[in-house]
Amino acid sequence: MHPKFVQFDMRRFLYISVLMLLTSLTAFGQSAKQADDLFNAREYAKARTIYDALLRKHPTHPLYLYRAARCAQETDDLTTAEELFLKAGTKYPLRNFFLGELYFSQWRMDEALAAYEAVLPSIDEQNERYPVITQHMAQAQVIARYLKHVSRIEVLGVQRIATADIAAAYVIGAENGTLRIDSLGSSFTTQRGDRRYFSVRDGERTVLVGQQRLLEQWEAPDTLRASINSGKTNNYPYVLTDGATLYFASDREGGLGGLDIYMTRYNAALGEWLPAENIGMPYNSPADDYLYVADEHAGTAFFATNRHCTGTDSVEVYQITLTDRTFLRGLPDNELVALARLDSLIAPTEVSSLQSAISVQQSAVSGQQSVGSSQQPAVGNERGDSIYFVLNDTHIYTSVDDFRSDSARVLYEQYVRLQQAQVQAEEMLDSLRHQYYQANDATRASLKARIPILSGEIDSRKQTMRETLSQVRSLEMQ
Repeated sequence: MHPKFVQFDMRRFLYISVLMLLTSLTAFGQSAKQADDLFNAREYAKARTIYDALLRKHPTHPLYLYRAARCAQETDDLTTAEELFLKAGTKYPLRNFFLGELYFSQWRMDEALAAYEAVLPSIDEQNERYPVITQHMAQAQVIARYLKHVSRIEVLGVQRIATADIAAAYVIGAENGTLRIDSLGSSFTTQRGDRRYFSVRDGERTVLVGQQRLLEQWEAPDTLRASINSGKTNNYPYVLTDGATLYFASDREGGLGGLDIYMTRYNAALGEWLPAENIGMPYNSPADDYLYVADEHAGTAFFATNRHCTGTDSVEVYQITLTDRTFLRGLPDNELVALARLDSLIAPTEVSSLQSAISVQQSAVSGQQSVGSSQQPAVGNERGDSIYFVLNDTHIYTSVDDFRSDSARVLYEQYVRLQQAQVQAEEMLDSLRHQYYQANDATRASLKARIPILSGEIDSRKQTMRETLSQVRSLEMQ
């Protein structure tokens, strides 16, 4: 080939190569700008798609790693977000803030504190994130302390319900007293009708008061001691049948966050209520937890929480077995946190259950939204329903009316609730195991932590059920 043609071909090749390179760089620049524009517009899902593509070409680029991590965090892919944040390094100081928020949301409090402490030197007290960091650090220290003393509870059921309709989830026997719930909170009158507790406005605060009935008239309300009313909001009182144990909710300092449930006792010798104590986890959380109510005759208790209801006007009401307080010991951190958070022990049911229907019926009869006006039936086993209970070789009960002992009958009804909770839990366990085999790696990691917890609860409940039946027979044969 003639040298002139060779020289021409080389020039054309170089020209085309440079043009392709410039086109590629321009397209790459447009992609990066497009991702940044979407990120700044908070279109995190769309922005993440582009950042993922950029990272395939530049897997160690700190900005793309950081921005992709933020997108993953905002779209609740926390496992990927953590991985990308750690790969991004420390070039962008706010990485530590968002990493701290990620750990805080998962209750990994030691890691959250370390991340927050790392970001503090890079910002001053005027920064908008400074009060958030200091508040979360204080909360993280409290939560870390309470995680060392998590109570073991037996969950009988969970109802998710509109906050305004919460009264429908609480059904207690009249022998416990009368509980009334409205938009202002709740009030409680003792079973003898001689004492009641409720909250009133005191300037910008809500405080608890007690009122005594003498003859046929109620005396003026007395504000309870300052150690009880130390929060801005103090509400939802409930007193046990001993007349001396008071449960209530407060947002005072030193709690886990939001409203927490507290307990105090009346000291007759001193003539005053003792300082209140936080009843801890899993009853309390960084969200609002309140309205602890115990039906001592039925052996159950209720409490409300919105920890799983973020962004909704709803609340979950847990019904639990009323047992002596024991603490969980020797569990891995992830299992302990899951139990403290009440993560998926039993799937919430809609409030169209038997208990709700009974409560609504009671409200209609009384003409007001109140609870505690009738005896609580055994769930799914009202008086007269068919049962099959072998007392001994010669006696088989086919109705709860066959019981001679009231204590044995109440305990048997508690057994029925345990049995129903066991069926729900076993169905949930089967569902989780089925999900595990079809899930991706990120979901499997979550399920792998939840399945052993639920399995352990089922095994524990089996033992409780055996012991309960044994006690029923013992009481009935006395």
